[in-house]
Amino acid sequence: MGNKMTYSAAELETIGLCICLEALDSIANKALLTLRFRDTSPNPEEAEAIFQTHIHRDLFLIRLLDFVTEKGSKELTNVDGSCLSVLKAACVTKCFDINGSVGELKSSVDALEGWLNCKKTITIHLPTLDINSGIDITITRQEFLKISGNHSKHNLSRLTDVSKKIAKILKDCGHDVPIECIPLALDDFKAHLAENYFVYYSTWLSELLNNIRWGLQEYLNPTFTQSYKEGLKAPVFCSYEYPVYIQEEISRQWFCRLMNNVKRKPHLERFVGASSMKQESSLEWARQ
Repeated sequence: MGNKMTYSAAELETIGLCICLEALDSIANKALLTLRFRDTSPNPEEAEAIFQTHIHRDLFLIRLLDFVTEKGSKELTNVDGSCLSVLKAACVTKCFDINGSVGELKSSVDALEGWLNCKKTITIHLPTLDINSGIDITITRQEFLKISGNHSKHNLSRLTDVSKKIAKILKDCGHDVPIECIPLALDDFKAHLAENYFVYYSTWLSELLNNIRWGLQEYLNPTFTQSYKEGLKAPVFCSYEYPVYIQEEISRQWFCRLMNNVKRKPHLERFVGASSMKQESSLEWARQ
């Protein structure tokens, strides 16, 4: 077997950024969601994200969950964490920062992380478990996403961890429910979360994700401008002069792929999510 390659910080960042950019493009795109601009409202620049079907909604939640929680290969990016963690690390190494071009990326990554880490209380009813009076659950938005995203992703036999999490949440609220009963109530949670909470907040989330994608664009645009050479005699897939810190052949292939994504630009235009979709879902104001 050959020796394991050692990549520079810039080469590792290149690989990580390319993975994250393509992950974002798989979420913030016109095939998955539709932006409806409110031309007749007092704020015509505001938009609402619409899912055409529940399948589009579920795929949005699955891909979002992967982006913010699922760990990738540390051997590939040198980061033991999710795409969001990879982007946070890139804001520290910032190997492609030219005249502060990393600024928008950092602020947009911080904004999504802050949204996810915010603790919120919702009131839910679980008729399957004979809990009809409504119970208040207080956890982070990311924990709500883990429940909803995993339920959308897996069949019941693969939801043991989610069931354990819900059982603990219910026990903390004074309801000791046998673990084997929890899967029977997952449709109740789906009605509250996937079909209510995250439909309401999908506009805000789409804006946050799109801002990160545009942050990546602004971060990498100066490097693209410096590197792109039209008609350059190079392999067909690449028309770039490599920065001096991109030396390994494999990392050069990743660099070309990353620059091609920058050349193509984000799938969605910049937009501001409707302010009416950034307040509280009905599960929150139902407590008042």
